[in-house]
Amino acid sequence: MPKHSQPNLIIVLKSLSTVRWLLAAIVFLISSDVGAESLRIAYTSIGLVYGPLWVTKDAGIFKKYNIDPELLYIAGGPPSLQALIAGDVAISFTAGGATVAANLSGSDVVLLGASIDSLPFELWSVPGIKQPEQLRGTKLGISRIGATTDFIARYLLKKWGLQPDKDVAIFQAGAGPQIFAALKGGAVQSGVLSTGPETLRAEAEGYVRLADVAASGLVYPFGPFAARQAFLKSQPELVSRFMKAYVEGIYRFKTDKALALTTLEKYMKQKTTPAAERIYEVYATKYFKRAPEATPAAIQTILEELSATRPLPPGITPQRFAESRFIRDLVASGFVDNLYKNR
Repeated sequence: MPKHSQPNLIIVLKSLSTVRWLLAAIVFLISSDVGAESLRIAYTSIGLVYGPLWVTKDAGIFKKYNIDPELLYIAGGPPSLQALIAGDVAISFTAGGATVAANLSGSDVVLLGASIDSLPFELWSVPGIKQPEQLRGTKLGISRIGATTDFIARYLLKKWGLQPDKDVAIFQAGAGPQIFAALKGGAVQSGVLSTGPETLRAEAEGYVRLADVAASGLVYPFGPFAARQAFLKSQPELVSRFMKAYVEGIYRFKTDKALALTTLEKYMKQKTTPAAERIYEVYATKYFKRAPEATPAAIQTILEELSATRPLPPGITPQRFAESRFIRDLVASGFVDNLYKNR
C-alpha cells in the first residue's frame, strides 16, 4: 500500500468507529427512558385504594406509555389538593369532597376520575361503646377536616341523630395507623378506618364495628384523582396516556394477584396474611371499577352534603365538577374491553 494512502485509511477507520458509536448511542436512546415525560402524582394515604396506582408504577406501565412518574405521598385530601392548586403536582389522588368544594370556591380543579363508587370504610369504637347513641360526649377520630374520613364521620353521626362537633367531637388524628393509635391510646373513643390492615387489627384486638359504610349502599367517588383544567387543556395527549396507563394498572391489580400482593407489601410495609388476602380479593373483584369514571350520581352525594352547610349556586349540576371525556374516549375506543377480553 502506498505510504500516502495510510493517513486516508486511518481517517476512514476513525470515521467508521464514530459511526458505530453514534449508532450505538441512537439504539440506547431509543431503548431507554430518555424522552419520557415526567409527571408528578400525589396520593393521600398508605391504603389499599392506591394499590393500582403503585402497580402502574412498579410494573412499568407508566413507562410503557412514555411517562416518567414521580409519586408523592401527601397525607390527607386537603393538603394534596393544595399541592395540586399550587402547581406542585399535575394530578392528585385526593378527596372528592375537598375537590368539589375548591371548585365551588373558584379553583379550576375537577375530578378526572374515581377508582371506586362506594366507601370501603368502617367506624370502630372502644369495647365499652356498642351502640351509636353511646358516642354522645366522646371524640371521634378522622384523618383531617375536609377529608373523606371527615365526610363519613359527619354522614354517620347525622344518620344516627347526633350533631357533629356538638354531640360528638371530631378529632384530627392523621392517617389510618394514627387514627388506630389514637383509638388504642384513648385520645379518641371511635374512629373511621379504611377497610384494610387497621380494621383487621381492630377486629383482632376486640374493638367494636359500629358501621360498615360500603354496606350502606352510599354512592360516593372514592379513590378519586383530580387535575386542573389548565393542565387538561394544555396537555391533553399526556393526560390520555396517563389514563391508559392507570386503567391498565387497574387491570393488572385485579388480575395479577401475586403482583398486587407483592406491591401492597412493599408500600404498606405489612406481610400478607390470609385475612389481608381476603380483603384484596374484595377490592379487586367488588370495589375497583374497570373504567374509573367519577359518575354524576357519586358527585351528587357530595353536593347534597355540602348543601347542608353552604348555599350552592342555582342550577348547579355534577357535570361541572368532572372532566370525563378522557375515560369515556378510552371506553369508546374499545381499549378497556380489549384488556379484559380473554378474562
